[in-house]
Amino acid sequence: MSTQLPTQKHCFGRYEIELPNFMHMNSGAYSFDNFDIEIVTAVKSERTAIEKDWVSFINGKIATDISNWAGSKLIYQNMKSSPRVILEYMDTSKDPSISLGSIYMFKSYYLKPFPERKEWILATGSSIEIPRPQPSDKLDAEVKRRMDVQMRDVAKIAYHVYPHYEQGYCLNNEYQYYPGRLEMRDSYGITWRGITGGKYTSSRITIDVQSLNKDEQSVLEDRTSKGKLLRTFFPSTTVVVGGIKGGLYTSHDKLNPTAREFQWLPSGTELGNRLKPLIMIDGRIDTRDLPAEYRDKISGEELILWILESIKMRIGGDEDILSHR
Repeated sequence: MSTQLPTQKHCFGRYEIELPNFMHMNSGAYSFDNFDIEIVTAVKSERTAIEKDWVSFINGKIATDISNWAGSKLIYQNMKSSPRVILEYMDTSKDPSISLGSIYMFKSYYLKPFPERKEWILATGSSIEIPRPQPSDKLDAEVKRRMDVQMRDVAKIAYHVYPHYEQGYCLNNEYQYYPGRLEMRDSYGITWRGITGGKYTSSRITIDVQSLNKDEQSVLEDRTSKGKLLRTFFPSTTVVVGGIKGGLYTSHDKLNPTAREFQWLPSGTELGNRLKPLIMIDGRIDTRDLPAEYRDKISGEELILWILESIKMRIGGDEDILSHR
């Protein structure tokens, strides 16, 4: 594709993709064993009041929780550690839901500094849930243990400009995460959007990736069945994406003759195989977003095929899978 028009390679999760230069990451949400992160909004530039602003922001979230669960409160804060941490206790003891009323629930928030970059990253710890009742000393010890595990993982987010061969996950073209083990669960959704003249265009591509265990057949069927209706209307082309076979379904935009909508549905997902996770892709490509000299030379269908076929497991992206198999 790069021989036909200006492009750039991007990395996301374990994969890489080649996109026309007018497309940029618009959102990137990752969920791991011990924390979640929305990378596009998580990276904050250096400013003198950032730690104070972060504390105020988290206190605002806690105030909202207090309105739902009276008794919720901030119970721990450390602004000297890396990452910084705030821990909230959510008092669900009086919640009518049996599932919530039977557990102690804690929420953790992290702010990790990158002094050499003059940047900070925000992350949210996975919910800490412990069955009621517990002796206070045992409860405190278990909460601390889980929070320490989360902090160690968040601390492993590192700065590596792509291309690189680091193990684990690209969060974007600059930040990477590898916990030193194979995650028990991972899922992420990335969206790139077209930007021309400083404004968003209608071109978009969204990729959702989810590793499924051997007992999650129902999840696979539910996710893929939602796109099966398209097969009734649009002819499909078999396309290999990231080493996984799937069907490509396209349609013309009725109001815009230069735009094509598309969806790629996998047929090669393998439960329990981290090398063949569930990947779902949909989007819209408008050739009007291309530089003028390319608009009449490349069709929307060609561009969609090029983009999908460019998606590959990046070098280093599968090393932790192979070493922990």
